[in-house]
Amino acid sequence: MVVTAGCAQAELTPDAGGDGPLVADAAPADALPLDATTATGFFLDDVVADFATGTLDQAVIETWGSVAPRAYYTGGLRLRGSDTSIFTDAVTATWLVVEAAIFTSTLAPGRTLTTSWGTAVPAGVGLTGGDDLTLGYDGEVFLEAGSWTFYVLADDHAFLELAQPGAGTFTRVASANWPTEASGNFVAATTGWYPIRLAYCERTSSAQLRVEVIGPGIASRVALSRHRFRFLASGLIGLAIAGFDDSRLLGDHQVSIDRTAPAGRSWGTAQPTDLGLTGGDDFSVRWSGQLRVDSDGDYVFRYLSEDGQRLWIDGALVLDQFDDANHDASTAAIPLDPGWHDLVVDVSESTGAAQAFLGVAAGPDLVGASLPASRLRPVETRRERHEPGVDRTDRAIPDLGQAESTIAIDAPPGAKTYGVDVGWTFDHLYRGDVEISLIAPDGSVTMVRDHVGGAATGSVTERMHLVSLDETTASGVWRLRVRDTVSLHTGTLRDFQLTVHHRGGRPTIAPAARYDSAVKDLGEMVTAYQSFGWQAGLGAGTAIRVYVRSGDTEAATLAAPWSTPIVDPAAGPPPVATRRYFQYRLELDSDGDGSAMVDWVRLDTRREIP
Repeated sequence: MVVTAGCAQAELTPDAGGDGPLVADAAPADALPLDATTATGFFLDDVVADFATGTLDQAVIETWGSVAPRAYYTGGLRLRGSDTSIFTDAVTATWLVVEAAIFTSTLAPGRTLTTSWGTAVPAGVGLTGGDDLTLGYDGEVFLEAGSWTFYVLADDHAFLELAQPGAGTFTRVASANWPTEASGNFVAATTGWYPIRLAYCERTSSAQLRVEVIGPGIASRVALSRHRFRFLASGLIGLAIAGFDDSRLLGDHQVSIDRTAPAGRSWGTAQPTDLGLTGGDDFSVRWSGQLRVDSDGDYVFRYLSEDGQRLWIDGALVLDQFDDANHDASTAAIPLDPGWHDLVVDVSESTGAAQAFLGVAAGPDLVGASLPASRLRPVETRRERHEPGVDRTDRAIPDLGQAESTIAIDAPPGAKTYGVDVGWTFDHLYRGDVEISLIAPDGSVTMVRDHVGGAATGSVTERMHLVSLDETTASGVWRLRVRDTVSLHTGTLRDFQLTVHHRGGRPTIAPAARYDSAVKDLGEMVTAYQSFGWQAGLGAGTAIRVYVRSGDTEAATLAAPWSTPIVDPAAGPPPVATRRYFQYRLELDSDGDGSAMVDWVRLDTRREIP
């Protein structure tokens, strides 16, 4: 929804007498009659330079000139990579040295601080080799109030630093040089988000990083859950891109940020680069983030894919053909208000060429081309998220016995399942002997294979999408149970692959943001405030309140109380006495998903002309 005040957009021009005082081209409807000694004027905050003189609290000034709440990628830290700069000692290295590194142009969400690359190249950040590299992680970590101990092991070097909220100074917590593990303590004064940064350097041979913690309610060492991480995504362009080494959003998984052609790619018979994929067939890709719409109306999206496709807009599944066929599909008309809208785009690739092109086929904006990266940002929706896992351990299926494979899914606290992609590979001397069940963390069971295949023998790979476990707890240990119920034959469970879709998580949009303008000097002869208003985009779950105050001096204005809240952008004159100095405050509320934006703010005045 767009809300706009009825303010005149006029500059001052000479009165009809030619040499007279300046007056407005088009005065607001409630303007007083002008005479030879009066004129109307205004101030208008509309572009970045106008808003930049104010102060921000959980708000940002967008590059196109709007004030909005801070938006985050939740579930990771910002990750950058350099294959031309290294440090050789974690104790003496500083963050200034890391910031001076020549990083690639590729960013990624760092979803874990505990991983082992071996001699492979860390994926997602544009690196070209597995040696002589530096990785930099930064963002915020959610900590409960109390004392925390951090343990860092790095092959070869790493250091970790934390800061108090709102503080500009970081504290070194641990510095680790291989092969010695380092540890350090940090006290979180209150429960909340704490700035964190970690630098890792790999010299030669094998590479690994491990960060574990003990803290309030955590008695034994564990890796930090990715759902404790976030980084600021306001100002970033593109969509998060996840690659899966299986055509059904299953398998090994890497994530980056596509800032070049998100949801507008043709890979031919190759595979996406820098996502750890091993071949040009049997993979799948997901883009997720938000699309900015500038004009309200009905939009029709056209999605051309090779092979299968799925598309979510604002959490609603609007295209769903996730198979091995090519598709050229269009959505029904979708009403969209100006502002940010959640977007999730899946494509599967079986064999042959692979491509995905999403665009607007009809609507008031963006028609006729792929979605521009400048209108996209990597803020993943809380209404369609995924958590993947793989277990490739071979497990014997005994005659008249069972094998069980487990995958621990790290979903946000309280998240509920909303669809499950599951796959497995097994071999057996008589497939009809086998039944398979999937068991959710809360013990809910659904049968996914019931004695099919008859006398067929050998290996089989099967995949499916389930909704029978919806609304169960997403986080925890999921089990695939394979039972042989008929005598004489045995087999082996080769792998278990699982991707749990869910809704929930920590807010991606700051729930409460505030902007205070600079104090405006309106001149000595201001005699009336004629009208005050703004233009804004209000997404679902958002609200805007505006306050004003005035004074005879800048200091008096800053000391004055704020007015009652104004919620109507065309309410007329502001509810304060006319004074030379004027200030306004914007408060933007969000349910954690919607994002309000204020495009411009304007005050029309009447003043005397000496």
